[in-house]
Amino acid sequence: MGIIVGFENYSYFLDLFINIFAYKMTGAMKPKILILGGGSGGLVSANKLAKLLGDSAEITLIDKNPYHEFMPSYPWVALGFKEPDDIRRPLNLLERRGVRYINDTVVEILPSKNLVKTSKNGDLNYDYLIVSLGAEIDEESMPNFSTEAHHPWTLESSLRLREAIKDFKGGNVVIGISGAYYRCPPAPFEVAGQLDFLFKAKRIRDKTDITVFHITPGPLSNMGPAISSIISEILTNKGINFVGNFEPVKIDSSSKKVISKDGREIPYDLLIMTPPHKPASVVVNSELAGPKGFPVVDPRTFRSKKFDNVFVIGDVVNPAINLPPAGVVAHFQAEFVSTEIISEIKGAYVGESFSPVAMCIMDFGDDAVLPMCEFSKVYVDLSGPPACGILGRGKEVRLLKLGFESMWFASYLPK
Repeated sequence: MGIIVGFENYSYFLDLFINIFAYKMTGAMKPKILILGGGSGGLVSANKLAKLLGDSAEITLIDKNPYHEFMPSYPWVALGFKEPDDIRRPLNLLERRGVRYINDTVVEILPSKNLVKTSKNGDLNYDYLIVSLGAEIDEESMPNFSTEAHHPWTLESSLRLREAIKDFKGGNVVIGISGAYYRCPPAPFEVAGQLDFLFKAKRIRDKTDITVFHITPGPLSNMGPAISSIISEILTNKGINFVGNFEPVKIDSSSKKVISKDGREIPYDLLIMTPPHKPASVVVNSELAGPKGFPVVDPRTFRSKKFDNVFVIGDVVNPAINLPPAGVVAHFQAEFVSTEIISEIKGAYVGESFSPVAMCIMDFGDDAVLPMCEFSKVYVDLSGPPACGILGRGKEVRLLKLGFESMWFASYLPK
């Protein structure tokens, strides 16, 4: 009798054949490392592993998006300063560095079987798994959000916001958050400052009121007085209103108002809000999930507490371990977990430690700030707030942000 192989299993048997052939030639199977997600965490992991392991391991990255998008530049797309192709690169450029890229959707993660199921490529097995699938946007969880609110948290929504700004002639601009869990905590304040700068250029600033609301008492007050005071100063200098301790529970489309839990109301003509976020559904529905759907990991190593060969990094896990959902944190986590895997494969300690540090350049249009926070006390021993400070401020800091985007692509996805 012959063996009938279904198309969906073709890639599995092809991988098996390749590994058997490699074993015959070298006497040993190459370890297979699978990376889920092509954001900052996945991209850094792939580059680090490829650089230090070379062809001694099979490294595969899978993402449903054919591009890596530089998310900090989404607001620049919304304001017309950048175009989509300026802030993205094809992920298949990774193949120049020896990383196999698969453009596909992960439909199931089965760590008890060392297996990941995909929609088009069937089953993918692994020896090590890095999960960096990020947070999903869940607009439908807040009634009227999708019809009333704009946001620059995806490339598509940034382009829609651009059209809304283009047609805006004046009125109440309201910027706020839908909940505590969202990517890039400083972004709402950046958007407010950039809009102030744009409206002055369009000569409609005197016809416009800009208000920012947040669940914290002051602007980024959870990051300490040094950062909060300087952001407050910038908002005041720009004539931007701030409303603190405002937890939104409803967007009233008929009256054009955002309503808080305590009954306060803020009227809007143009509403910009962070969309509701949740951990990636395929992770929530997997064996990795713990309370509230977040994976259970060792906060010092990001290794799954259930499966020793699985690491989880980035926005899909950080809120559960008291780290901010920010690209820079995923970057440092990726450097660390890649080193852990490399050390195990090589049998020698490579020597990379995790730095619980977050820094980002906040662009306010005609001003910029470079804050930095150290989170050791927050996420390891829960003994206190982050230690935060300001590394720089001024227009020249904004130039650093422009330069960093170029450096990022040159380092991780060069053309």
